[in-house]
Amino acid sequence: MKILPIPVLTDNYAYLIIDEATNEAGVVDPSEAKPVAAAVKREGVKLTSIINTHHHWDHVGGNEELVKEFPDLKVYGHKRDKDRTPGITNLVDEGDSVKIGGLEGHFLFIPCHTNGHVALHFPKEKAVFTGDTLFVAGCGRLFEGTATDMHNNMVKLMSLPNDTRIYC
Repeated sequence: MKILPIPVLTDNYAYLIIDEATNEAGVVDPSEAKPVAAAVKREGVKLTSIINTHHHWDHVGGNEELVKEFPDLKVYGHKRDKDRTPGITNLVDEGDSVKIGGLEGHFLFIPCHTNGHVALHFPKEKAVFTGDTLFVAGCGRLFEGTATDMHNNMVKLMSLPNDTRIYC
């Protein structure tokens, strides 16, 4: 697994997840299409999926343009976000999975920042993508949940193996 952080907006990242064995890739939270498309072309990979951790514009803003540019893209997001995520094709919940080439990630339902927030965990590769539930210096704002919800999310994320790399 190769993970390529892609700077987007002025202070955010999308993450290109590449299965080096198959040359297939997925992107997590593409707020802008142009930087993602440029990275896909530069890396010479086939983009097969978009994974949105939640529906906020700074995580889904590039969805529609990417879907137009890369045919047959699957767009994953929580089932509660079905009417709030542009281009969504695959509704997910706790325990559902996504394949990017031979890599398999599992969705963790971590509502609080939004009611449909998910993380994507790759157990074999020891990586998790947490969207706006975690930041380098803290946790995300509680827009649609409670402090108890956020606490439960932290417990769930802390239950992952200690050597799990966190991409927030």
